[in-house]
Amino acid sequence: MHKLPSASQTKLMSPIWLISMVAIISMLAPFTIDTYLPSFPAIEADLGVSRAWLTQSLSIYLGFFAFATLFWGPLSDRFGRRKVVLLSLSGYLLASLLCALAQDYHWLLIGRALQGVMAAGSVVASRAMIRDYFRGHEAQKAISLVMMLFTLAPAIAPIIGGWLEVHLGWRAVFYFLAIYALLVWGLFGWKVTETLAPEAVQSIHPRSLLTAYWQSLAHPVFLPLVLLQGLLIGGFFVYVAASASVIFDHLQLQEQDFWVLFLPMVSGILLGSWLSHRVAHRFTAAKLIQFALFASFLAVISNVTLQAWHWQQPFWVIAPLLLYAFGFALANPGLSILGLDCLPTRRGMAASLQSLVQMGMAGLVAAMLVPLVQDSLFLMASAQALMLFSAVILWLFVITRKQFKRLQEDAA
Repeated sequence: MHKLPSASQTKLMSPIWLISMVAIISMLAPFTIDTYLPSFPAIEADLGVSRAWLTQSLSIYLGFFAFATLFWGPLSDRFGRRKVVLLSLSGYLLASLLCALAQDYHWLLIGRALQGVMAAGSVVASRAMIRDYFRGHEAQKAISLVMMLFTLAPAIAPIIGGWLEVHLGWRAVFYFLAIYALLVWGLFGWKVTETLAPEAVQSIHPRSLLTAYWQSLAHPVFLPLVLLQGLLIGGFFVYVAASASVIFDHLQLQEQDFWVLFLPMVSGILLGSWLSHRVAHRFTAAKLIQFALFASFLAVISNVTLQAWHWQQPFWVIAPLLLYAFGFALANPGLSILGLDCLPTRRGMAASLQSLVQMGMAGLVAAMLVPLVQDSLFLMASAQALMLFSAVILWLFVITRKQFKRLQEDAA
């Protein structure tokens, strides 16, 4: 039988190393999404596909990522977080090489699907490691630090992708992702120890899993919290999935100019994560979430109003997105921790379901919503506003539940 360390042994690992490695692993998702966006025109020309069809390669990645989380979380609850991370990183490396060598669109889609499956394992297991290791407000502060480091990826990914596209071609983007996975695999294997204590090991018998999933979804607070988090990410992802249209069609910019959109949004995430880290010990997660939703509400109202009046210069298009990203990032650590604490004995499964809803929502936005709204900045702003309003309604439902008040007391 495999051997897991005791809870005291996990504390021998440096918390800074754990936070840094979780952040670096989490960067896989935005790197996989954003690095190849500047190469869309080149891939379209090389593989002979339209913009609409190529956008589906993003949806495929997100969809398979979301689906795979259902399996990786329970596996990490059974066999440990470390083994799952190392295995999934190995698979991600191979999937990236398949994308780089793809000679037609179908092979690219297969590679993107495998990237999604494998990236899910490392992201889900590493997220659960934070709650294994940290307690109370320290966990929220750790998640905030992870997000602060994580925000480097969306900022630099399109810049790296644009540079690679201009100088080496679109295939170099996927070779870069393979090299990144190899480096992360080596660092993680060298420095990070197991965080799952032996007494926390869970069964993966099908009946046990189905029962656990049913109990998780039936929890009166967990599902609304996860859906709320998914809606906030969905609103953010409207502009990520439609970024090629925003940059090339609406703002009339070039491959190297994706920073114009991503740098302000990432700055908002960085500011929100920093504030969450700084004040986590002074305010409850609920108060921070309420303030965050108010900030995002102001952002979407401003965005819809500006686009209704056709103020389509880059500043007026992007400024509300910075404020929305700030609100999203301020709310996200608290939502993540509260969600994980709903299922204290099944944190791997909780992290799986969080990732399933988040990436599933992002996939639905990319596959179904963005093709309908990407030709109009006003429609994009309206879609983001609709998701935010839905999130606010869910929050008003959550805070009325007795279980939520009990959850806040336990988190403190």
